[in-house]
Amino acid sequence: MLKELQIMLKKDAIKSLGPLKVAVLVSMEKFASDTHETAPEDVHAELESDDHAESYARGIRSRGHEAIIHNADADLAAWLREVQPDICFNTCEGFIGDSREAQIPALLEMIGYPYTGPTPLSAAITHDKAICKRVAHTWGVRTPAFQVFETADDPINHDLIYPLFVKPLHEGTGMGIKLDCIVRNEKELRIRVAEKIDTYKQPALVEDYIEGKDITCGLVGNGDDVHIFPITEVDFSGYPPEVGNIYGYEAKVPYDALYKNKCPAPLGDQLTNEVRQITHKVFRIMGCRDFCRCDYRLTDDGRLYFLEVNALPGVNPRSDLTLMAEAEGWTHADLISAVLESGAQRYGPALRAINPLRK
Repeated sequence: MLKELQIMLKKDAIKSLGPLKVAVLVSMEKFASDTHETAPEDVHAELESDDHAESYARGIRSRGHEAIIHNADADLAAWLREVQPDICFNTCEGFIGDSREAQIPALLEMIGYPYTGPTPLSAAITHDKAICKRVAHTWGVRTPAFQVFETADDPINHDLIYPLFVKPLHEGTGMGIKLDCIVRNEKELRIRVAEKIDTYKQPALVEDYIEGKDITCGLVGNGDDVHIFPITEVDFSGYPPEVGNIYGYEAKVPYDALYKNKCPAPLGDQLTNEVRQITHKVFRIMGCRDFCRCDYRLTDDGRLYFLEVNALPGVNPRSDLTLMAEAEGWTHADLISAVLESGAQRYGPALRAINPLRK
């Protein structure tokens, strides 16, 4: 009954603003081009399909709002001035650059349009896995020891302990993450680092490999007024051997149909509370807004390691955050509406205030 009441309140709170004109901003795969000749198969993994974009619009329209989909390209500012939306529902991963998730938020702030999701600063910080880990560590959040490699010949920090895990510094949706990212000696390490740098055209992040369970936890809301969804543990039993227990691109895309989870994860009250508290803490210290999802590794002896935060988590019908919400009775439309409502409530009556920058 409590969960039903929470969903009802999320649906009703935004009604005080009346019907909204919402620009659904997406980075569409069909408009992307490879950024280099040897682009990997997962180069477009973060980008949206027509079906995903339409699912966001349906969720928004189901609450009585107008939703207009637009690819976030170079004419976005001109398009917004023509359409004049009340708020932008931002899902844009961007197409190129180490801070690409910050590009659309920066543009929207510059020209004066309200939007959902992280600020430019939060998007840039959380898209750099190393900076994100440094900030988390400063605030007492346990994270594996790590090092950023600009080249495969960089000296190796003495605090790294094999086995290690190698991945691109600025990617999401499991891009560049698979079973052979685990390395057990210096020769393997330098080969894999060289491969990641050459393939993804960016530095490589190397961290202690934490053997254990793959845990993720997400929320919607702002400040202390957040709704934390049931924690998910990935169940790797249905995947083929080449996936192993690595929740990377292969598990998320080619083998998505084989995905299984335990939600809520059977962690016990103490660990469950720890994951929830750290997720909310990371959400606050990273400056996230409206929603987020944090990924962890949990060892067999109960030690929790923070890996990264997704300040702009996927919310398509098969995303982790959607499946968490569905595990407690939310629909996909409920989730989309909750994110939109969280953003709209942040602006309050000012949401529809005349901004001279729009003219």
